[in-house]
Amino acid sequence: MESTADLERRATDLVRYALACHAAGKAMRREDIRTHVLSGAGSRGFKPVMDRATSLLEQSFGLQIVPLPLHERRGGGGEAKDAQQNKAANKWVLQSTLPDSARARLELEQSDDEKATLGFAATVLSLIFVNNMSISNDQLVLYVRKLGPPACILPASETDGISTSHGVTDAQLESAAQAAIGFLVKQGYLDKVSAQGGAGRNVGGETQASQQPSDGNEPDPGQEYTWGPQAKVRFQQLDMARFIAAVSGQECTHDFIKAVSRAYGQSIANAEAT
Repeated sequence: MESTADLERRATDLVRYALACHAAGKAMRREDIRTHVLSGAGSRGFKPVMDRATSLLEQSFGLQIVPLPLHERRGGGGEAKDAQQNKAANKWVLQSTLPDSARARLELEQSDDEKATLGFAATVLSLIFVNNMSISNDQLVLYVRKLGPPACILPASETDGISTSHGVTDAQLESAAQAAIGFLVKQGYLDKVSAQGGAGRNVGGETQASQQPSDGNEPDPGQEYTWGPQAKVRFQQLDMARFIAAVSGQECTHDFIKAVSRAYGQSIANAEAT
């Protein structure tokens, strides 16, 4: 059994690691925590250190450690299995426990690239949000092409292609849009699912279906996208309604939230209260 001093030291190390991941917009992974924080502590040391780090984060920063939910499953019969698997989470992120008024003042400062990435992700997620939480591959590609993904999330090969002075071809726009969508899937903001039911097995943040070879010219007509686990934790329903109101230049009134709720598919007010 670890001494109190060792427990406190490891918990403090975990707090530092959690804050670093939070600032970088990345999830904490169980294997990384074991490697970088709990090296030599043994498997029984995981829960006490996690509990103590959670307490320190809540007391000092108004943050809590929450598990990332599983990737989306379509079709019946999966709810009980999902609940069972969620008990053994392998990834966590930090979530504020503070009210909106205090949270806005204490947000970590972000770089221009981080702001661009988060703004782009929020915009894409809002489009899915008001489409009953599901959008086809063709629709999503069309929206992303119109939005124009930020260069910071695109591979160098894509940014070189769309920054020339000779004009941008339709194929280049299509390729950049697909690359941006792939980035959001990899980061956990999007889940790629089958409209016929059943998501592929997730490997490294992407479903198995998303890793199948493709020539890029024949998108799967049954492919859809929904919110990924990162989006479900980082963007609450009411926050998304406020974001949509701000982008559209409207006030986030009760009537506006009711209208967004209809497009979302359930009552946002009820979701907030539960």
